[in-house]
Amino acid sequence: MMKKKKKKKRKKKKKKKKKKKKKKKKKKKKKTLSTASNSQTPNSTMAKTKELSKDTRKKTVDLHQAGKSESTIGKQGGVNKSTVGETVRKWKTYKTIDNLPRSGAPRKITSCGVKMIMRPVSKNPRTTRRDLMNDLPRAGAKETKTSISNTLCRERSVSNPAVPGVSPCL
Repeated sequence: MMKKKKKKKRKKKKKKKKKKKKKKKKKKKKKTLSTASNSQTPNSTMAKTKELSKDTRKKTVDLHQAGKSESTIGKQGGVNKSTVGETVRKWKTYKTIDNLPRSGAPRKITSCGVKMIMRPVSKNPRTTRRDLMNDLPRAGAKETKTSISNTLCRERSVSNPAVPGVSPCL
């Protein structure tokens, strides 16, 4: 009898610990969601990471120039201390609070080229890459098979994600 009671007590303690952990996780999620509302950037519709709004970054830099510590600024703005430090370092290095361009090569196909590729494909989904490659030079654009494939894959996933019977990429 005594062993059963002890087991029950242990189980209750474990359940309480799990509940506490879940509550902590929910609180953390709420905090991250409040910073996620600032993820809209002026030069893009959605940021790849959670970025601070321009006015929050400006306040951070202004408070830093006023001589406040990073932890104080973080508490006032509801931002992590390391985020404050990163914002200040960017400002010192580049003298701007704007979002800097991301790394990576620029796209080979322009938006006009994408339209030229997607137009015949939307009319006839069975259009091959070779047909597209032959048609594009007539319109003044020369693209490779891989760049055409990548464009089709990217555009199909955006415009029509689930078309039955049609593979998303060529």
